[in-house]
Amino acid sequence: MSRKAVLPTWYYRQYPSDFRRGEEATLGILGWARRDCTVPLDEMALVLMHFWNVGFPGGPDWSENSPHVLVRQAQEYVGRCVAQFTRCMPPILKATRESGMTIVHVASGEDYAKRYPHYQRTCAEVNLDPPQKQPGAIRPRTTDMPTNVERYGPGWADFKDAPYDFPSIARPEGENELLCVYTHQLNSVLRNRGIWHLTYCGFAINWCLWHSPCGMVDMSRLGYTCGCIRQGVVAVENRESVRTRGNHDYAMWKTAHMFGFVVDDDDFIRAVQNTREG
Repeated sequence: MSRKAVLPTWYYRQYPSDFRRGEEATLGILGWARRDCTVPLDEMALVLMHFWNVGFPGGPDWSENSPHVLVRQAQEYVGRCVAQFTRCMPPILKATRESGMTIVHVASGEDYAKRYPHYQRTCAEVNLDPPQKQPGAIRPRTTDMPTNVERYGPGWADFKDAPYDFPSIARPEGENELLCVYTHQLNSVLRNRGIWHLTYCGFAINWCLWHSPCGMVDMSRLGYTCGCIRQGVVAVENRESVRTRGNHDYAMWKTAHMFGFVVDDDDFIRAVQNTREG
C-alpha cells in the first residue's frame, strides 16, 4: 500500500458574479477556499526552479562595490529572494527529504547544471526526444522597440559573465534527487516514476515558474497538476506593486485558478511528515 499525503490546498471560486454591480460584478464572487487533497506521496514531486546564488554567500557579489552594480539596480528582487528562501526553504526541504518524496531541481541553463552528477544521471535516463523547434517570426534587422538596455539599465548585457550556481540552501544533494533544464527532460523523468502532481518553489512565480522551460505552462499542457508553496516563491514586483506585494498576490490567484493549487508552507510540511497508509 502506498503512503498518501493529505494536502490542505487553496483554490479560488470565481463565481457567482453579481451583475447588479455592472463592470464590478466580480465583487460578488466567493473567492478563496481551502480543500484537503489526498495524493500518493510517490506520485508527487517538489520542483525547485531557478534558485540562483545571486546575493547568497559564495554567489556573485551583490554589494555596492559589485562589478555588476549596474545590473544590481535592475534586480529589485534579490534581497527578497535571499530573505524569503533563507527563512522558508530549509524546513521545507528537510521535511521533503525525510519523507522520501521526489525532489526535482530545475536549472536555468546547462552551463552550471553540467557541474552536477545529478544532471548526468537525468540525461542518461531521459527517453523522450526534445520537441522540434519551429521557425519563428521573420523580423527586419532593426526594429524601433525598447531595448534591454532601456528596460533594465546600461549594465544588463554584461551580467552573462556572473558565476551562476545553486545557493547552498537549495543545492542538489541525494543521489535520488533529479536535475533538469528542459521540459522534455522533466516530462520524461516524471513519467518514468508515475508522478503527476507538482509543487513548485523558486523564482519568479510570475515569470520563470510559469513561462520558462519546465514551468507550469509547459507542464500543465502535458497534463500535470501544478501548484506552489505560497512562502516558497518570490515574484517580480514593480514600483506600483512592491509595497503590498501585489504581484505575488495576483500570482497566487493565477497559479491556483489556472494551474491547480496553492499550499502554505506549514501545511505542506505537516502533510509530507504525516503521511498515512492507504
